[in-house]
Amino acid sequence: KLAGFHSNDVSLMMKASGGSKFERVPLVATSDPVSFEGMLFDLKKPIEYYVEADGVTSPIYTMKVVELPAVDQLQLEYVFPAYTGLAPQKVESGGDVAAIKGTEVRLRVTSTMPAGTTGGRLKIDPAGTSPLAAQPNGTLTGGFKMDKDGFYQVELDGPHGERVNASPKYTVDVIDDRAPTVSFDKPKRDLALSPVEETVLQVRADDDFGVKQLDLVYSVNGGEEKTVTIYGKGAKPLPQVSATHTIYLEELGVKAGDFVAYYAKAYDTDTVSGPKSTSSDIYFIKIRPFNQNFKQAQSNEDQPQGGGGGGGG
Repeated sequence: KLAGFHSNDVSLMMKASGGSKFERVPLVATSDPVSFEGMLFDLKKPIEYYVEADGVTSPIYTMKVVELPAVDQLQLEYVFPAYTGLAPQKVESGGDVAAIKGTEVRLRVTSTMPAGTTGGRLKIDPAGTSPLAAQPNGTLTGGFKMDKDGFYQVELDGPHGERVNASPKYTVDVIDDRAPTVSFDKPKRDLALSPVEETVLQVRADDDFGVKQLDLVYSVNGGEEKTVTIYGKGAKPLPQVSATHTIYLEELGVKAGDFVAYYAKAYDTDTVSGPKSTSSDIYFIKIRPFNQNFKQAQSNEDQPQGGGGGGGG
C-alpha cells in the first residue's frame, strides 16, 4: 500500500536467501488505487524481498519457508448404533461421511511428516473440536459421533507449534432412520358379521433395521381403544414381521347395529432418536342381525321357464 504518493509502476523485488541479485515481480492494482497485490509460486527456499515504486523502497524483509504437515492417508471406521445390528465398516481412503444418526466415525490419520507431527484435532462444524491422539506408529487417531449435518477438517500441529489445516473440508451427511410400514394382508376390507362370529386378521410390518413391536388397536362404537400386542414382548426385532389375531365378537358383547373399528400400529428399534411408530388404515366391522342374509331368488315352479327372477335380502 502506497502512502503519500501515487504510482502505476509498483514491483516486488525478491531473491533467494544468500543470492546476489533481486528479481522483479510486477504487482497489480486493486480496487483501492493505492493498494497492489501479487502472487509468489513454488517457494522452496527462504527469500528476501522489498517493494519499489518510483524510486521509493520499503525495508527489506525475509520470508522463511518451512515444510508443514498434511494428511497423506485418512482411514475411517463406521461404528453403527447397536440397535441396527450392523457390523462396523472400514474405509481405507476416507473423506466425506454419510451414515445413520448416532454412528461413531473413527479416524486414523497418516501425516506427510510422521516424525514432526505430534498431535492435532478434528475441526467439526457445528459441534466444535475433537482431539487427535498420537500413536507409537506415527499415526493419529480420533473420532466423532454423527448427530447433525455439517463438515469436518483435519488440523495438525506443525514442527514449530503451528496449527495447520491439513485436509480439505469434508461433508458430514446424517441419514435418518426411516419409520416402519404396516398394513393388513387379510381381510383388507370392511366386514359385516353377526354378533357371535369371529374373524382372523393378518398384519404385516416392515422396517429397515427391525420391527420391535406390533399392536392391534380396536374400539367398539367409537369408545375407549383397547390394545393387543401381537408381536414383541421379548421377541427378536426383525426387518419383516407377519402376525395374526382373531377377534371374537361374542366376547366384545356387541349387538346388531354396533360397529368395531380396528387398525394396526408398528414400532421400530431406534434407541438414538427414540422408537418411531406408524399406523395402518382403519377398518370397520359392522354388526348385522342374526337373520340378515342374502339369498338368490328361486323360480316359482308354477311359472313358465325362462322368466326373469328377482333378488331379495
